[in-house]
Amino acid sequence: MRTKLKNVVVFVCVLCFMACSSDDDNSDSDLGPEGTWLLTSLSVETAFDFNTDGTATRDLFEETPCYDGDFVSFESEGEARVVSALTFISPNVISATDYSYDFECLTGFDVETNWSQSGNTVTIQLQGNDVFGTITGNTLTVFIPNFFQMELYNGTDYYDVTEDVTLIYIKE
Repeated sequence: MRTKLKNVVVFVCVLCFMACSSDDDNSDSDLGPEGTWLLTSLSVETAFDFNTDGTATRDLFEETPCYDGDFVSFESEGEARVVSALTFISPNVISATDYSYDFECLTGFDVETNWSQSGNTVTIQLQGNDVFGTITGNTLTVFIPNFFQMELYNGTDYYDVTEDVTLIYIKE
C-alpha cells in the first residue's frame, strides 16, 4: 500500500519572502530584500536518502531535484512573488522489515503577495498568517515550526507527523 505524503513546502517557500536588509552597523551598502532569492536548502526533521548516495540527510533540496528553481522575488513597492514546488512522499512497504520511501516532484505554485520589513526581518502575509524570515548578509533563513506534514511507516503502522522546516535562500 502506497501512502501519500504531501509536502506543504509550497507555503514554506512563501515564507522565504522573509528577505531582510543588512543590519551591519558599519555597512556601506544597504542589503534590502529587493531582488531574487534562490532556495538552496529545505530541511525537515526526518532524514532520507532519495538520491541513493548512501547518506541520509534532512535536506530535501539535496536529496531531490524537486526544489531546483524555487525562488522568492521582492519588488521595491512591497510586492513579492514566490515560486515553489511540492513533493509527494510515500512509504514503499515490501514487508515490516523491508520498506523505503519514494518521492515524486509535483507542480507547485507561483504566488504573488506583499511583504514588509523591520530591521533584518521580512514579514509576508500568506493566507491570513504572517511568515517571518531573517536576513544575515546575503542569506535569508525561514524557520517554520510544525509545518511539514508527512506520513511515515515504522514497520508496523503508518503514522502522520508534522515536522519543523528550515528554508535557506541566497540572494542572486
